[in-house]
Amino acid sequence: MRDKIYNFMRTRYGNDQFSSFLTWMGLILIIIDVWAKTGVLYFLGLASFIYGYVRIFSKKYDKRAAENKWFLSHTTGVRNVFKRMKKSKEAGKDYKIFTCPRCEQMIRIPRGKGRIEIRCPKCGNTFIKKS
Repeated sequence: MRDKIYNFMRTRYGNDQFSSFLTWMGLILIIIDVWAKTGVLYFLGLASFIYGYVRIFSKKYDKRAAENKWFLSHTTGVRNVFKRMKKSKEAGKDYKIFTCPRCEQMIRIPRGKGRIEIRCPKCGNTFIKKS
């Protein structure tokens, strides 16, 4: 049985970021519809959920990879905001996260050093911030 599932999934595209987004967004819309009691959100959620799984089981690698690339290129800003929030939460009390104004590289600086001049390791730009 295990080999049958393995062989079946070997020829499929599989899960990627866009498929995960579609399935989770579908579940969230369905849950919201439980409280909102509108059929529209339920229908959109179900369609999103089904399309996410259709992508996972698809055999068309090129089309699915192109769709995922398009999705990733159009959601870069939103993903970077969440990435910065996660990094600053992980840094916690010991470090402060700054972004370079020129190249937007994230730089981790120890807290409690006062006004300091920060040099970006990527582009060499210097700027002054308070840690």
